Amino acid sequence: MLIDYHRRLAADSIRCDAFRRALERVIVPGVSRVGDLGSGTGWIGFMAHQLGARTVTLYERVPSLAKISERVARANGMTRIQVYPEDSRAIIDPGPHDIIVSETLGNLALEEGIGEVLWDARRFLASGGIRIPRALTLYARPVSSRRYFVELDPWSGGSLGLDCAPLVSLSRQNLYVRTFLESDFTGAPEPQAWDRVDFTKRFRARREGSLEWNLEEGFTLHGFALWWEAELVAGISLSTAPDAPATHWEQIYMPIKNPIRLHAGSFIRLVIKSRFSETDGVDFSWQVSTPYGNERLSIRAGDIEKDPVEN
Repeated sequence: MLIDYHRRLAADSIRCDAFRRALERVIVPGVSRVGDLGSGTGWIGFMAHQLGARTVTLYERVPSLAKISERVARANGMTRIQVYPEDSRAIIDPGPHDIIVSETLGNLALEEGIGEVLWDARRFLASGGIRIPRALTLYARPVSSRRYFVELDPWSGGSLGLDCAPLVSLSRQNLYVRTFLESDFTGAPEPQAWDRVDFTKRFRARREGSLEWNLEEGFTLHGFALWWEAELVAGISLSTAPDAPATHWEQIYMPIKNPIRLHAGSFIRLVIKSRFSETDGVDFSWQVSTPYGNERLSIRAGDIEKDPVEN
């Protein structure tokens, strides 16, 4: 059940408050029919019930989570909640909902399948129905700090005195869940959006974005930080940016093979390509171009490293 993970979701006050405010904005008490796709322990659905939704339907494919959410609903007299222990995409004849909500967001945003889930959700929506979130923007920013880059090579200079270049290269072709500080961007240019998703439109599993920074000052490039911002409803957003209020989500560190010293007047070009699949995991590649050459890096099958590190 991964109850500790779901405990952290419920304890994330920034996340929960954003979804509550979004639901409060759109729920018409006694009228709105709400569906929660990938409902987990049912926490967001419970919010919708408290806000007066006419009906709340939870769709959760993990049987133990579906069962426990149903028990909590019954224990608290939430009689307008119905639980389906199935993936919402497997439902053949879904009832109409005025509001569909799905918090299937990962540190990379799309790796938990939210794009496919919300596109399929068009089958659930009544005329004029809405999806929450409605849009997503993904950002990248060059990283000047070496602290996370250094930790990727524990082998060089060790007591064995071995050439561990293959291990070092492999460790730098991965994505790492980390938390960044403003000091990690000293001298680096501002973030740019590399992808935008409109959940009201057909979702493409293959994503690609190209960015270019023209540098006004020099710094040493050690990789990139990635994060996202979800527009839940108009005027209410949830962000995993380094300068946003902290949530259970973190940022992603996307390293390069070797540090690059860049001077004022030079440039960085970054191309990111990704594909997210439940069966094949994450395909993610990034190509970095500067006046000093190109690097192409990639991971396959979603080896996104999440182990904690000492900062």
